[in-house]
Amino acid sequence: MSREDILNILKQQVKPARGCTEPVAVALAVSTAYKEIKGNIEAINVKLSPNIYKNGMRVGIPGTKEKGIVFAVALSVICADPKLGLELFKNVNDCCIDEARSLVSKNKIGLEVADNQGNFFIEAKIKTDKGEACCIVKDGHTNIVYLEANGKIIYNAEDKKCSFNEGFSGNKASLISVSIREIMDFVENSSFEDIKFLLEGVELNINMANKGLEGKIGLGAGMSQLLQKGILRDDIVNQVRILTSAACDARMAGINLPVMSSAGSGNHGITAIIPPTVVCRYLGYDDEKLARALALSHLVTAYIKEYTGKLSPVCGCSVAAGIGASASIAWLLGGGYDQVVGAINNMVGAISGMVCDGAKGGCAYKLSTAASEAVIQAYLAVNGVVISKLDGIVGDDVEDTIKNLGVLSSEGMKDMDGAILKIMTNKVV
Repeated sequence: MSREDILNILKQQVKPARGCTEPVAVALAVSTAYKEIKGNIEAINVKLSPNIYKNGMRVGIPGTKEKGIVFAVALSVICADPKLGLELFKNVNDCCIDEARSLVSKNKIGLEVADNQGNFFIEAKIKTDKGEACCIVKDGHTNIVYLEANGKIIYNAEDKKCSFNEGFSGNKASLISVSIREIMDFVENSSFEDIKFLLEGVELNINMANKGLEGKIGLGAGMSQLLQKGILRDDIVNQVRILTSAACDARMAGINLPVMSSAGSGNHGITAIIPPTVVCRYLGYDDEKLARALALSHLVTAYIKEYTGKLSPVCGCSVAAGIGASASIAWLLGGGYDQVVGAINNMVGAISGMVCDGAKGGCAYKLSTAASEAVIQAYLAVNGVVISKLDGIVGDDVEDTIKNLGVLSSEGMKDMDGAILKIMTNKVV
C-alpha cells in the first residue's frame, strides 16, 4: 500500500465526533430518511445489530440530560443535521429537547434487534403524513448503503447507476494487507505537514478531559481527589489515567463538545490520543514528534479493528486503542520496531479479555485501566520486559498476535453479546 493510501485512511479514520457514535449512527440513518419526506411523524421503526443496541442503551445524548437510542431517534428528526456526520447533534437546544421528549411520549418509536445482519447494521424506516422512507447504514458509522423514499431508490451501494452525494459513505480502503513495520515506516518518514492535522485531536480531547475535571464528573475527578489527598502518587501513569477517564466521563455524560474520534469511535480517540500526548509533553518533545506518535497510535488502532471488527464483544476503546497508545508510547521512549512490537504483545497479554458491556459512564473505568497499562507496558517493553511468544494468544510475530486477537473476539466471544444484552435488558431502571 502506498504512503498516500495510508494517509487517506488516516484522514478518514480520525474525525471529530459528538456523543457516543452508536446512537449518532442511528440518528444519521433516521435523519437521512426523514429529510427525504419530512411531515408529521406517524411511526419510526429501527432495526439494530446487537452491538449497536447494547452500546446505545444507557449512554448520554450530547447536549441533553437524556440517555438511550429512543431519545436519540426522536431528537434526530427534530434537529439533527445529517450533513454534519458524526457531529449531527451540534445544534441541539432546549426547544429541540422538549420537542423530542414530546415525540418519545407518543410511543411512535420502535426498536428491534436484528440478529442476522452482522455486527454493524442499522435500518431506519419512517412513516409520516408525507410518505415513507428507509435508510440503511452498514459496516461503519457513516456508511450509508441504501436510501429509499416513497418507493423511489435514491441510493443503493450495489447499484452503480444510483448516486448519493451526502458524502458519508464509509471508507472502503483497508489496512489489513499492511504490516506493523510498514506502519512505522509511514510514521517515521511522512511529511510533518501531511500529518499535522492530527494535533487538532489533542486540543479537543484534552479540553473534554478538563470539562470532566471541572464538572467533578465521575472517575477522573474522583481519582484526581485521591491524588490531591496523597492516596495516589502524582506520576505519569496516574496523570494519564485521570485525564483519559475524565474525558470519557464528560463525553458519556452528554457534554456537547466534540472529541477527535479514531476508527469511528470517540472513546477510541480518547484512549489513542491522551496517553501519548501526556507522555510526549512529559518528555519535552515538540509537535512534530507528537503528530508522528499520534499517527502510530491511530494506525495501530485501525489495524487491530480490521480483525476485531467495527463493533465487537471486545472493548475496542480499551483493547484496540490501548494497544495503539502503548505502541506509540514505546516509540516516544526511543523504542524501535522490536520494542513497539513488545509493547503490543504486552498489552494483548494484559487486557485482551476486556469485554464491551455497552456504552455508558462506566466506560471510564475500562479506559482508565487501558491508558495506565499502555504507559506501563511501553516502559516495560523498552526496558526489555516482554511477554513470551508461547503465552496465551501471543503469536510468533506481531501480525499473528493481532490476528489471534481477532479470532478471540469473533469466534471465542461469539455468544458474549447475547449474554450481555440479556443481563442489561433484565435490569429494572
